[in-house]
Amino acid sequence: MRRSYLGLLAVALGYAVFQNGGSNLTDWNVCVLLIAMVAAVFWLLTPDSDLAPTLPPWLAWAVFLIPCYVALQLIPLPMVLLRILSPDRAAITDRLAPVTGIPRFVPLSLSPELTFAYLFRIVAATALFLLIREMAWRSWRRRSWSMTLPLIAIAALEAVLGIVQKASAATVQGTYANKNHFAGLLEMVLPIALAYGLAALMNHDRTRAGLPVARILRGATFLGLTVLIAVGLIASVSKMGFVAGLCGLFAMGALGFWTLLRGWTRWLAAAALVVAFLFLLVFVPSDELMKSFAGLFSDEWSTGEGRWPIWRDTLRLIRDYPFFGCGLGAYQTVFQKYQTAVIDREYTFAHNDYLQILAELGVVGSSIAAALILFIFVKALRAATRGPDRETRYLGLGCVGALTAIGIHSVTDFNMYIPANVLVLAWISGITASLPSLPERPVPVRKVLGRVFFKRFAIALAGLLILFAPAWILFETNFKNEASAERRFCRFGICDTDAVLDTQISEHGGSVSAVPVEDLLEALRGDVAAPNRWCDLGEALLKTGRVNQARYSIQTAVALGPYIPPILRRATSFYFSLHDNKLALEQSARVLDKTDSYDDLIFQSYRANQVPVSEILSNGLLGGRRASQAYLRYLIGIEHVDEAATVWNWVLSHNFGDERLAREYVNFLFADQLYEKAAQAWALFLDGRSDGYLQSNWMFNGDFETEPTRMAFDWTIENLGEDVQIVRDGSVAHTGKYSLRVRFGGKENVNYRQTWERAFVRPGNYRFEAFIRTQDITTDRGIGFHIVDSENQSHLDVKTGQLIGTNDWTKIEQPIHVPEGAKLLTILIIREPSLKFDNQIGGTAWIDSLRLVRLDTEGTSP
Repeated sequence: MRRSYLGLLAVALGYAVFQNGGSNLTDWNVCVLLIAMVAAVFWLLTPDSDLAPTLPPWLAWAVFLIPCYVALQLIPLPMVLLRILSPDRAAITDRLAPVTGIPRFVPLSLSPELTFAYLFRIVAATALFLLIREMAWRSWRRRSWSMTLPLIAIAALEAVLGIVQKASAATVQGTYANKNHFAGLLEMVLPIALAYGLAALMNHDRTRAGLPVARILRGATFLGLTVLIAVGLIASVSKMGFVAGLCGLFAMGALGFWTLLRGWTRWLAAAALVVAFLFLLVFVPSDELMKSFAGLFSDEWSTGEGRWPIWRDTLRLIRDYPFFGCGLGAYQTVFQKYQTAVIDREYTFAHNDYLQILAELGVVGSSIAAALILFIFVKALRAATRGPDRETRYLGLGCVGALTAIGIHSVTDFNMYIPANVLVLAWISGITASLPSLPERPVPVRKVLGRVFFKRFAIALAGLLILFAPAWILFETNFKNEASAERRFCRFGICDTDAVLDTQISEHGGSVSAVPVEDLLEALRGDVAAPNRWCDLGEALLKTGRVNQARYSIQTAVALGPYIPPILRRATSFYFSLHDNKLALEQSARVLDKTDSYDDLIFQSYRANQVPVSEILSNGLLGGRRASQAYLRYLIGIEHVDEAATVWNWVLSHNFGDERLAREYVNFLFADQLYEKAAQAWALFLDGRSDGYLQSNWMFNGDFETEPTRMAFDWTIENLGEDVQIVRDGSVAHTGKYSLRVRFGGKENVNYRQTWERAFVRPGNYRFEAFIRTQDITTDRGIGFHIVDSENQSHLDVKTGQLIGTNDWTKIEQPIHVPEGAKLLTILIIREPSLKFDNQIGGTAWIDSLRLVRLDTEGTSP
């Protein structure tokens, strides 16, 4: 029977792991039902006299209190008592007063529906822990590692799948939805597989013929599986998974050496272990994994891949619900009020199990959870260091490594909220709790009651699971989308309000405002901290004409999700529908100030609601530098010249411009043939840095003091292979620090005109001047300039003289008359082909101090 029990439990655990980590509710309940049935049969058929010794008192209390505490969060309490125990919970409940009245009894949990679902995860894990502990105790009396085999087999299969995924260039995550949770499974089992292999190799009995060979083969097999699991862990490219796995192995080695060795050999072994750890940390990871480590502290999400700001915001949540928490599983709802960073992502989890548990259970509940884990870990330590035999000590070491690994990984992830990984941890904890740390002693009679109590407790847990798991499955598969059925199921805690509302919305033409207000109020009472519920109610109330209550609901939604883009966008639409543009713009400005993910949607809503640009810009409602630049780029993209000009002037007046934005705006105007506006915009941006642009000099950057950009009025410079090389030269200059150097290779009869600048001009007389210095320019054709009307060359087509040979700085001048209708000149640096036999040009020329001076005195300012 024992093997049958173990086989069925292995099937249940494997089903949870292989079905996306048990994240699907129906799959999870199938797993839970199988565990509950095995547990019920096992406990009912086990005589009281055959029970394992009772748990140590503190561990026993922790195991008992965890599910009881979560259940306490679901018990409706009088509002008077709630105001004492959780003032912020009571304050949120008070928000119901204007729309539906304050209920007399309210639970501690802000999301009872989710807390109830998580309660049954706790019940399932507790039931599995007690069952595994009982079965492992029986197994360990025969020194059998059989209880570890399902874990090792499942992890090995997952590792194989991960390696196959790696080989096929797919995302390595096994059957999980996330590589970190896949790594969480492997890192927990890795130390246990290693412990099994080492125990088989190091602990063989030399007195029995043939046994050592069998043990060695078994040891080699499990060491091979250890390597396989380790390879799968590395292939996952989970940074913290890899580090946690190494730390688990390090903890095993450190504890083992510290226990076995004495004196200087202990310290020598510790030093060797540290060196090995560092070697593995640096040289074992793949290139892909090392690159992900390198990006860990990038500025993408303000360091820590976005986790640190979320942890900081989570601490604010904890401050408001310090003692009893906001309710297990309620984090995803309540956190929206506190999230100020990375707002374009929805954080269902804190990516730190310890912070999230503290937020959801408070100091009281998290203390119980911490005590439970601590007592389990201490039990593993005692088994590893004080076990009665080597087999016990090896398994104790494996459990220490497993608990260390998942404990470290939980600092940066939410493995303890993945159902399958919770069961794996419960399984390992059950094995740990079964291990003896001292020679067995007779159990006092007074302790027998403790064993019987936990047997009855385990039967009660199994009975609850047998009742509720099939009900969940029935609800999920047949009645999930039926509102009336959902209400009946919800009386017993089995709810899926979102699914029911989605169905109702579909039935009412896709609009939540068409759903009956009473249904929305019912949904709100069960999830009063959810800002989306308040938005639903506000939109429905507005449709029924209850404007004041609708406004109140939207205001409450914004208060509970002050930086959540979907909430703020719904509030924006709500206020636009009331023609309250100021409030609408305030909501959208919050989003624009925090993220660029919604820019286009927000700007499109401005146009759809015909909001004048002047109103958008008034009082800074657009937001800061980033938002204003994004808005200008949006207007550029839809080619609205006048509105773009208004925003451009506003940007400059607030010092929100930069060279890149100015270049984009100038190029936009230039492409629309608005040359004068483009040149004026550039001159206005340059302000004191213009060096007389459009006043004393109508050419920009004529002295090459700045690196040419892609701006329409700046230089375009192209080289012609190796035979013509043109660069800015900081060692030779006529004025300033730079000139433009042109070097000819002497191998071709070059026809060069690939360097030019365009200049806006008005009709009138101008003087073009430039300085050229040459060195050993060969042939009869040298460096000169060609000035043409960019739009109609017949209006203006002028060439200057050319320099050859060697010359010091020489001024080149050319009078130019710009006729009516000409607006844009192109000034090219040219070398025309020679018609002589010796026509391959070589040598170097430097060009500097180009100016286009207007000789007329009228209208010379921009």
